[in-house]
Amino acid sequence: MSQFYNCIAEKYDFIFPLSPTHQTFFASELCGKTVLDVGAATGNLTAHLLSQGYEVTAIDLSKRLIAEAAKKDIVVQPLNMLDIDQLAVFNNIVCIGNTLPHLDSKTSVQLFLQKAYGQLTQGGKLVLQLVNFQKYFAQQQGDYLGNLPLIANDKVKFERFYYLNKEGKIRFKTILDDTIENEELLQPIFADELIQWLTQIGFQTINLYGNFKKDSFDPNASMALIIVAEK
Repeated sequence: MSQFYNCIAEKYDFIFPLSPTHQTFFASELCGKTVLDVGAATGNLTAHLLSQGYEVTAIDLSKRLIAEAAKKDIVVQPLNMLDIDQLAVFNNIVCIGNTLPHLDSKTSVQLFLQKAYGQLTQGGKLVLQLVNFQKYFAQQQGDYLGNLPLIANDKVKFERFYYLNKEGKIRFKTILDDTIENEELLQPIFADELIQWLTQIGFQTINLYGNFKKDSFDPNASMALIIVAEK
């Protein structure tokens, strides 16, 4: 995972800016005052939440993303998301940016969800955002699952493609500015699996959205899967 994010670190804020829609979403969903930002990257969400009065702990594994955050005076701790039980408890745990599928197996995904539950206060919220992989599997042609929308502006061009390997993992191929190619393996995770796991772990209320505007989640059409689970 670190190699992929290290490659795009300098352009990360141009590729994945924090939008007003993100800000409105979190203003309406977060509870209490403490937040754990898992996979905080260059710290854009952390910076915004700090400006809104939240106490935020940010973690990531990419040294270059952490360095980019430091340039903005945002402290991101180098910590594996499977080690969050080393930290305090929080009112909210946020894991967006398709971070969850970078774990190496469904077992690891379930372990993270279990640890997140343990690190939440009663009534606390877990916010997850990932690609809606079901949409891509439904349009599979051979090993090709499709491409994510092109990100292009005067600062960056970022192309993203999905292929399925023989082990059932997704080969995530990226091309940055027509020159820097990279490939990572992703663990596909589906909405019904996440609901089952979260319910078994003990989360009481689970809401699904298709984007940060809170449109209804459509497994066949939504680009994203956003889950808000309350302990």
